[in-house]
Amino acid sequence: MSTTDTDPTDHLLHVPEMELEWNDLSVILAIGRTGSLSGAARILKVNHSTIFRRISAIEEKTNVRFFDRLPTGYRMTSAGKAAMLCAERVEAEVLTLGRHILGRDKRLQGKIRITAPEYVSTDLLVGPMHDFRNNNPDILFQIVTTSDPLDLNRREADIAVRVTSAPPEALLGRKICDFRFCVYAAQSYLEQRPEKSLAEHDWVMKDNEVDWLVPLIWKNRALADSRIALTSSLTRGATNAALEGMGVVLLPCFFGDIHPKLIRVTEPIESLARELWVLTHPDLRHTVRVRAAMRHFYEALRKKAPLIDGTKGSAAQSKPLSQTF
Repeated sequence: MSTTDTDPTDHLLHVPEMELEWNDLSVILAIGRTGSLSGAARILKVNHSTIFRRISAIEEKTNVRFFDRLPTGYRMTSAGKAAMLCAERVEAEVLTLGRHILGRDKRLQGKIRITAPEYVSTDLLVGPMHDFRNNNPDILFQIVTTSDPLDLNRREADIAVRVTSAPPEALLGRKICDFRFCVYAAQSYLEQRPEKSLAEHDWVMKDNEVDWLVPLIWKNRALADSRIALTSSLTRGATNAALEGMGVVLLPCFFGDIHPKLIRVTEPIESLARELWVLTHPDLRHTVRVRAAMRHFYEALRKKAPLIDGTKGSAAQSKPLSQTF
């Protein structure tokens, strides 16, 4: 850095009377990232009033205003932005140290945080986790059920099992197998609804499917609105509605094929095909429990590849329509 360049955090770092600790910086970081006390409270797992007291105390002891209080939330001042830069640097160093220490952990014990989509965590991973823990009783599994990207840099998870066509380049892992979807319906529904095209059928859908699935089936949203019978935030909710005969449903092959009351109404849809991956952060690849769990999950799920990739589906339980995606 030249003598004319300035670091925006200099005026914070060089003020003798300012005594900011990591706990102080973590509060500033949480409020800065969420823009609200309630959001910061969720991140730090405390209540709203605690965050209010802590940021007030921080500003009082430093005699610096880090946030402007607005009707829309908390907006960082210039000092707040500088403090955020400091906090992010400190956080990165602390997390790096933590991952390096964990990476040297040779014990097959402790907590393993796993993130996976709902249907993967409940129907594919529980069995392998049970088998792994039978052999390693000092392991505690914690599942974060989501398809949203989690930050493995910040230890939001140790292992990610993801359905994707492009796993993050910053993570290490292995492709388990291809992952395919079919459209399914209950026999009772199909007996009453012999329509030949997907657009003529009633549908039940996951909430997050509506925006991208509707254009694939209907020419306009008005037609879709008359055919969508139910939306659900949960795969099981949509599946149960289909089992009750409310309509057809798009499901992972492994999930739909294990239900004896559901029948395939399409072949596996290649345009929607993805891959199933098991992933971790590079710093955790030498952690014995993480490496052992990843290997176990890979081997266990590879045995189920014909079910997951859709090649095991029974022709006797298939009534393909003339229209597909």
